[in-house]
Formats: sequence, structure tokens, C-alpha cells
Amino acid sequence: MTRRRGSVIPLLLSSLVVAACAEPGGPSAADSGGASDDGGDIVFGQLLGITGDYASFSPPAIEAAQIAVDEINEAGGVLGREVTLATEDNRSTVDGAIAGYQKLVSVDGAQVLGSLESDGIVALYDTITEQQLPTICSSCGTTFLDDKGGEYFFRVTASDSDAGLIAAQLARDAGYKNMSMIVQNTEGASGPAEVAEAAFSGIEGNEVNTVTIEPGRSSYAAEVDQALSTNPDVIYVGAGIEAGLPILREIHRRGYDVPIIVSPDLILPETTTVPNADNLVAALGAFDVDSPTYESYAERFQERTGEEPSPGLYDANNYDQYILFALAMQAAGTTDGSEVASKIIDVASAPGTKVYSYAEGLEALENGEEINFEGASSSLDMNENGNLVSPQLSILRIVNGEWAPTESVAIDSSLRPSA
Repeated sequence: MTRRRGSVIPLLLSSLVVAACAEPGGPSAADSGGASDDGGDIVFGQLLGITGDYASFSPPAIEAAQIAVDEINEAGGVLGREVTLATEDNRSTVDGAIAGYQKLVSVDGAQVLGSLESDGIVALYDTITEQQLPTICSSCGTTFLDDKGGEYFFRVTASDSDAGLIAAQLARDAGYKNMSMIVQNTEGASGPAEVAEAAFSGIEGNEVNTVTIEPGRSSYAAEVDQALSTNPDVIYVGAGIEAGLPILREIHRRGYDVPIIVSPDLILPETTTVPNADNLVAALGAFDVDSPTYESYAERFQERTGEEPSPGLYDANNYDQYILFALAMQAAGTTDGSEVASKIIDVASAPGTKVYSYAEGLEALENGEEINFEGASSSLDMNENGNLVSPQLSILRIVNGEWAPTESVAIDSSLRPSA
């Protein structure tokens, strides 16, 4: 379980990161969130996998973040100051996340942090908490945050607990009894798989065969052979794109024709072209396309990229997190990290005047009102742990060569292991 690794890495590296951030010319770790109210631009940090397994997610995420920053500045900025976006590549690895974080904080002077994926969140949890840097993630489903967020960590996507439960529910409702799971040994892949395994195996008469893989292998023939040895009637593949593609092709090469449930990391254009694409199904958070926020965002995203927003790429979630940062900072009246963090749940959740843009939220705050920002991705109401209260979820399949939502789904809470 990579979550165990996550609890150790920050302890080993926290002192190194803090030392780097306290070097001359960079913000001191003693300053909350690297915060400064002495004027100048406010820096919003973005740390994501521009290279590596998560590279396909990054271009739309970066465009969405810039749309948010442009919107904020067009409305007058935050606390009367311009906002700039500093982006660093974490190479889709834990080591890259640590190096990118150091640069964002000590060189770029980031005062908030967005976009970090699950592996990096787990590895940097202690360091970010110590430095009181407000952090929102747009795509990190890690179950690690289920009960550890809410102080400096928040997310605007469903937990892997929800994604895993939906995967198990999908298999159960189709009448499957024997599932083989091929799961990459990384936090982002293993999180939903562990929940799905526990939920599916908890149903009387069901069997699960789990095969763990390591990324970076030249072939996964042996692992696929082990997974197919139990003659499953459904397969779950939880992996990044670099391992996922050869695994899907190897399953097809062996002539195995059964439904394949894939993790969110594989809801990418690349998987629409594999020979067994028609067998693929996934569960993911869905965008609230009827929201005024979504309509405004989608128009600008299409103008900027020529593409429609895609739930599988989390672009609207990425936009939402930066609007939340700006509104929370405005509500706090300061860039101080602990003060900003304390306002994130407030501006994201009911009660309060519903607002559908940064400008609307800014006006309401200046009028002394409490606000509830309705995101482009969905309602952003959060519980005390900084998790979405009611994430929208959809079943996705490949339709006309593209991943597309085919039905909405509600979680059957009886599948939760604690239920």
C-alpha cells in the first residue's frame, strides 16, 4: 500500500524542504504559507505532471488555471493586487513533486498550491501542513485525505473512496462474481482499487484476484497471465497511461473478451484507440453542465483551446480551485496562509449567497455577505475534512472514439466496508 510510504516520506524530507524554503531570497518556513502582505503580485502555485504518466492531463489543466487567473485579474485582482500563476513540473513522481514544491515555495514565492496529484499530496502532507500553505487539489482522489484534510488541504474532486465504490457497484449490478484486478503500485492507482476490492469482495460469493505491478516495466505479460489465470468475468485495470496501454493491449492479444473497468488515470484519448476500447468502462466525477459557472467557463475554454471541457481531464476542477483561492484570500483580507485556509470551506459551501464567478463573489464579499461559490465542475460544498459533500459521478464509456458519460450514478452506501 503506497499510503504507508506516504506517511514516512514527509518525515524524512520535511526538514530538507523547510531548509530549502528558508534560504536567503526565499520565503521563510516560519512565514505562514510564504505569505506576504507587502504589495506586489500574489503568486498562485501550480504543481502537476507536465511530463510522465500524468502528462496528458496537464495541457487542459494549465489552460483552465490561466482562464481562472485572467478572470480574477479582469475583476480587479485579489486585495487590489494582480495574481500571477507559477507552474512547475512534478514529472508525475514523488521525487519530482518534492523538487517542484521546493522551487514553487522558495523561488517562485507561491502563496497557495493547486493541482498536485495523489502521490505528491501524500509525500508533502507534513511539510505543507508545517508551512501552512493552503492547498487544493483538482484531481487527487487519494483516500489519505478522507479524514486528514480540512485544515490546509482541500479537494474539488471525488475521493477515490467514491470512485472505488462505484467501480465495485458497476461490477455487482452487472452480475459479475469473479474479478481480477491489475493495479499499479502508486497512490493514485492503488487508492480506488483498494476501495473497489474491499467493496466487491465483501459481497457474498464474490472472488477477487489482485495483481500488483510496478511502473516502468518493458512488458506486463507475466502479470496479465497471472490476472487471467482465475478466468475472471470482469477485469479492473488501475494504472497510469504508460503501464495501462500495454496491459490493455496484452489482454486483447490473448483474446480475452470481457468488460474492463479502468481507473480514472486511464480516461484519456490514448485509451480510445486500443483494440479492446469497446470493452472499457470507467467511473468518474461529472461536470454540472447546467451550472451558469460551467456555461461561462466552457465557452472560454473552447475559445482558448478549441476543445470542449472533459471530466476525465479535470480541467473545470482546476479552474474551480483557483477561483476558490482568490475568494478565500479576499474573504480573509490577507495572504496569510492559515487565514486563507480557514476561509476555503466557508466560501465553497452553503449557507451563503450563491455566486457563479469571481466577480460576483468579490462584489458580495465587499458588501459584507457570506458566499457559496458554485463551481464549473459541480457544487463545491465541503465537509469538515475538505471533501466534497455530494460529488457528481458518471459512468463513462467510449462512444464514437471519445470517452463520454453515458449515465449518472448514485453511490450505494451499503457497499462501504464500514456500513
